[in-house]
Amino acid sequence: MTIRRLRARRADGVTLDQLDALESRITDSEVRRELFESVLLEVRQGIVIVGSDDEVLFMNPQSTKLIRPATTLQQLTPHSLQSLVRLARFESASIEQELEVGRPARAVQAAASPVEGGGVVLILNDVTESRRIEAVRRDFVAAASHELKTPVSSILASAEALQLALAHDPSAAKQFADRVEASARQLANLVGDLLDLSRLESKPEYDEELALDEVVAAEVGSFAERAEQAGISLRTETVPVTVRGSRSDLGLALRNLLDNALRHSSSGGQVTVAVTQIENAAMLEVIDTGEGIASRELPRIFERFYRVDSARSRATGGTGLGLAIVRHVVEAHGGTIEVSSTLGEGTTFSIRLPSP
Repeated sequence: MTIRRLRARRADGVTLDQLDALESRITDSEVRRELFESVLLEVRQGIVIVGSDDEVLFMNPQSTKLIRPATTLQQLTPHSLQSLVRLARFESASIEQELEVGRPARAVQAAASPVEGGGVVLILNDVTESRRIEAVRRDFVAAASHELKTPVSSILASAEALQLALAHDPSAAKQFADRVEASARQLANLVGDLLDLSRLESKPEYDEELALDEVVAAEVGSFAERAEQAGISLRTETVPVTVRGSRSDLGLALRNLLDNALRHSSSGGQVTVAVTQIENAAMLEVIDTGEGIASRELPRIFERFYRVDSARSRATGGTGLGLAIVRHVVEAHGGTIEVSSTLGEGTTFSIRLPSP
C-alpha cells in the first residue's frame, strides 16, 4: 500500500507524523540506492554483483568492456571467474586472481569479496597497460645493464693492459690509453642519452615560440666540419617556420638524426635537412643517400637499444638510443615522425610539428 493511499484512508493507529517519517525513510532509501548505482556506473573498475541464488544482480559498463554480459553466475566467462566467486563465498574471505580475458587477451586482476546474505561482489581491474609498462621497464633495465657492461669491461681491460705496458712496453702505452679514452667517451655518451631519455619520458611541457629554420641552421653548422672530413655533402633547404617547443630538445632530436645520417653514409654521399610549411604544421626532413634500412627493420628502429647493425653502430659510437630520443622529443611536441628507406639508396626521416 502506497503512502498516498495510507494518507487517504488514515488507517487506525497511523498518525500523520508517522506517515511523514515513513515517507522520509523511503525517500532516503531511494536516494541512497540511486547514489549507489551512479557511483558503481562511474567507477573505472568493472563491478559485478552476484546474489546468493547465483543471479547476476548488477554489472556496470566497465565490466561489460572486459567480459560478456551475464544474468547468472553460470554464464560468467572465463569460467575461472565462476570458481573465484564460489571460493570467496565458501571461504567467507576475499580472493584475488589475475587472468586473461577477451581477444586480444587483456590482463585482468579479479577480486571476489563475500557480502552479507551470501552474495559476492566481483571487482575487475584491467592491468594490461601496467603489465606492459613493467615488462618494458624490465627489458630496459636488462638492456641498459648489458650496454653499460660493454664499455666498463673495455675500460677495465684496457686499464690493466696500460699498467702492464707502462712497466714492460712503454711504447704500447698510448694505444691502451686511447682505448680507455674511447671506451670512456662511449660510456659518457650512453649515460648522457639515458639521462635525456629519462627526462623526456617525464613529459616536459613547452611554451616557447621559436624559429625552426634557425634551429636547423645552428645544428647543421655544428656538423659541417665532420661532414667535410667524411667527404659528405651537407645541405639545407629551409623556409622561415615558427613552432612552439624547446629549442634545446628540438636541437637534440636533430643532432641525433644528423649523427645517424652521417654514420650511415659513405664518402661522396649527401645529407639534406629541409624545413617546409604545410597548412598549420611544420615539416622537418632529414634525407640521406646512405646505405638505407631494410623494410623488415623499419617498425623497430625507434625502440630503445635496437640497432640495425649492432657491430657497426658500436664501432661508430652509436648508443642505440638516438632514434628513441628523437621519437620522444617529437611526441612531447605533439608531433609525428615517419621514416621511409630503400636499401642502397638512402633514408628519409619526416617530422611533422604543429605550427602556431
